[in-house]
Amino acid sequence: MTAAYAEDNAARSPGPERSKSPVMNDPDPFMCFEAASPTAIEVPVLEVFDGDGFRTKIALRQLTGNPNDPAEVDAIRFGFIDAPELEQRGGREARDFLTALIGGRNVWIDILLKMDTGKSVDRYGRVVVVPYLGDRYLFSNRSLYLTRNIEIEMLLNGWAWVLERYGPDEIYFEALEVAQRNKRGIWAWEDNVRPWIFKDRKYNDRRSKKSKTVEKCPAEGCVGSLVKRNVKFGVFYGCSNYPNCTYSRSI
Repeated sequence: MTAAYAEDNAARSPGPERSKSPVMNDPDPFMCFEAASPTAIEVPVLEVFDGDGFRTKIALRQLTGNPNDPAEVDAIRFGFIDAPELEQRGGREARDFLTALIGGRNVWIDILLKMDTGKSVDRYGRVVVVPYLGDRYLFSNRSLYLTRNIEIEMLLNGWAWVLERYGPDEIYFEALEVAQRNKRGIWAWEDNVRPWIFKDRKYNDRRSKKSKTVEKCPAEGCVGSLVKRNVKFGVFYGCSNYPNCTYSRSI
């Protein structure tokens, strides 16, 4: 599917029957059903914590056979979309939509390999996947079991961006364009900020505030700053350039 992620794109298998769940709002004419791979595993959704992730329990290393993977993980991150952060406009709505879709259910996941790290987890220890939800539908008096790509549904309903750098399939971009054209979800608002830009701004703001609160050492010619030290004689402020600078003062 992508140069950044590796997954099995062999013949697909839908898995066992599921109960009916909410379908996307105002379905669009292009195909949005897609089967998980034969190597996909079924996991319970224990808690949806934002618009592109949930908690579960997976014995990851045993499943992937990759010695670089942790033995167990309890958090899932979607591989090709990024929903608004909870602090952003639309973040809680994205989480609530995903909760309505998969909360308390079982889903199928295709585990992806991050080619830059050789692991199936991100830097926060979350396993990276493409999630699928299976349901039985009635078409022309026939019952058919179909699976839906949850990432596509989040895009179609306007609750996520596409992570272009990982090279997802073209249908991801088509789903995003449909949501934008119809002003669904976050696209009903102007000036939406991409989540990764929002996080960069937060990080830079924290760094800026931290740098402003650091007090420089008042000793003449010293380039250090005052840091809190805790020794057996008590707590005090001392120079970070110790032992070259021995300046200190009480708190």
